[in-house]
Amino acid sequence: MKGMTYLWRMALRRKAACLLVVISTAVATVFMLFYPSLIENTRQRLDETYDNITVTGSIATANIMPAPQIPNAVWHEIQESGLFSQLYGSSFFKLYAFPKELLEEKAGKDASEQLNLLAFQTLLADENQTAHRVKGRMAGYNSFEAADELLRIRDDITWLEDYDENCLAGEERICIIPESWGYELGDTISLLSIITLDKSEVEGILRVKVVATYPGKITSLSAAMPLRSMEQLAEDATAAHKEAGNHYTWILNLEDVFFTVKDNQQLDEVKALLQKLRGNDMLSVRLDDKTLKETVKPIESNLAQLEGSFIFFFVMIAAIGFFISFLLARGRKTEYAVMCLLGESRAQITMKALTEQFVLCLVGVAIGALIERNSFDGAICAVILLCYTIGAAAAVMLNVGVNVMDILRDKE
Repeated sequence: MKGMTYLWRMALRRKAACLLVVISTAVATVFMLFYPSLIENTRQRLDETYDNITVTGSIATANIMPAPQIPNAVWHEIQESGLFSQLYGSSFFKLYAFPKELLEEKAGKDASEQLNLLAFQTLLADENQTAHRVKGRMAGYNSFEAADELLRIRDDITWLEDYDENCLAGEERICIIPESWGYELGDTISLLSIITLDKSEVEGILRVKVVATYPGKITSLSAAMPLRSMEQLAEDATAAHKEAGNHYTWILNLEDVFFTVKDNQQLDEVKALLQKLRGNDMLSVRLDDKTLKETVKPIESNLAQLEGSFIFFFVMIAAIGFFISFLLARGRKTEYAVMCLLGESRAQITMKALTEQFVLCLVGVAIGALIERNSFDGAICAVILLCYTIGAAAAVMLNVGVNVMDILRDKE
């Protein structure tokens, strides 16, 4: 007890040194409590950057083909991945149709569905009616936004009641056709669909409901329908062929796929999926992530430096503890010698010197925590106290082991 009292008396005689310990640890505490907010702000800025930049891309055939060649399985795998917030796909097949007026001449006005279908088949077989055929291209879209051709004329489209642009996202067997074909909204139209399989053309008749018409003509497009209903038609056609003993399988491949990445922080997963789907370079994949990479790279670098420096600063606190304690202990060798003469052991002196440093550091940490109370973190304060104490312990142990007679002789 006497040794401890003597130690604190020595400390009080060195008020400047003790104040240095308190101020140093207080400043270190304020800085270390504030520092995580720098990291968090940088991380938040990085997240906002990822959220605010849109990354888009597309998949198309790498070589020119006469028909869409993006496998339907690729389309479904992209849909099921959950990596995309917007996903637009399109396909098409060639078609033949007849104007309503010509069909009514053959089947009669207000004829039954069966008679209309029979009349359509008769017209197809009549070579004299070839010139009257309406030849075009039926496009399938999973969204109205995927149809650039329709977006250009959206204000000119006339819709059947209860139908609008959202109908392309469904699976009902409906279509959008030109007014020039003569069909009215709500009519059911017969079409001859033609797709290319194994370099040969396969035909099939389908009947769909007219829910919208548009005036004029659209380049490369005659009619449009939901992509999902086009897929179902292909499935039904395959089933019908198998039932009839034919080997044909109607494979509905896609012409284009456009997408928007849902979470830019999952860009590595997106790239891995696209690389997998690309296969043997049959597909051309485009990903517009250059702007994102150029923007987030310096932020990520800054964040990495901040996170790495956080640990380094704790090491520096230990170094500060060692440096200050070493200078203090070195100036007290005579006092430590007197304590030895009073019967104190080296271990006792070391513990008392460390206790002094620990208490001074604790006071400094408490003051720093009070100043930065809005960012108080008990774990950080505890680590500061630990790091400083470890540095101080190393310094004290280097100076406590002294030869009493040598010090007293030097003093004389």
